Amino acid sequence: MLAPLAHADTYPAKPVRLVVGSPPGALGDVLARVSAQHMGSGLGQPIVVDNKPGASLAIAADTVAKAPADGYTLLIAPDSATVVNPFLYPKLPYDPVKDFRSVGLIGKASLVLVVANGLKIDTVEELVQAAKARPGTINFGSGGSGHPTHLAMEMFANRMNVKLTHVPYKGTSPAIQALVTGEIGAMIVGVAEAMPLITAGRIKPIAASGPQAKEKFSALPEMRSFHKDLDLSVWFGIFAPKATPQPVIDRLNAQLNHALGLPEVRARLDDYGMLPQPGTPAALDAIQEVDRSRYGPLVKALGLTID
Repeated sequence: MLAPLAHADTYPAKPVRLVVGSPPGALGDVLARVSAQHMGSGLGQPIVVDNKPGASLAIAADTVAKAPADGYTLLIAPDSATVVNPFLYPKLPYDPVKDFRSVGLIGKASLVLVVANGLKIDTVEELVQAAKARPGTINFGSGGSGHPTHLAMEMFANRMNVKLTHVPYKGTSPAIQALVTGEIGAMIVGVAEAMPLITAGRIKPIAASGPQAKEKFSALPEMRSFHKDLDLSVWFGIFAPKATPQPVIDRLNAQLNHALGLPEVRARLDDYGMLPQPGTPAALDAIQEVDRSRYGPLVKALGLTID
């Protein structure tokens, strides 16, 4: 059954649902609520945030993939939902390429490589040297198998030719606490999550990556200075069901870009280590293609699968 055709001159005629695969308070939820507030004002209809966490974002993504393509159900998601999950899950209930079309990129969040104080390591060079001297003895934590924090560190280990041991946790919060206690030795994590502990001297940053790397950590080297593939970040975008009419996509994209240009929105995103990056839907398509070419081979080489 075809979805009702919606046009820019009549859309939206009722509230819009923005589905997010994060629980309340998480970065995805914060971005969803900021986007909903300011996009809704421009559209003249409220955008209601619908939290559907679980299954590594698959529940939220599948909800939108199967929704009518009329512009009234949208998805806000990080790179893992449309780039990494297809390589991790053999039975993924949605196809990112066939089921979605891009509305626009919200922004990219910078990352920081941090180590436990007890590791007595002050630089990336020292970390690499220690890992090569004792392969597999340095543990690193992540928010779970296949989580962006997992793949970022696997990319680091692969490109630096070292062997580290992965310890997955149920989310980044317990993982970073394990770093504080010395249960793990290293981690790549979002700037916003790491900064309070760095400021308090409870963990040590040794390198940063992403669009705000130098702004947030002017004294640290950027990860990409060690290898071009280590220009790492986590991005979030907004997506619609594949058959959503072009006029509706254009209207949504224009309102998203307008919201991202507002000083209060830019300031809020900066608090989370994220640089707003307004642009076209095609720009988000291009970012996904680049990341699939990077992370697909890595996931396959690591033999990572999740049932």
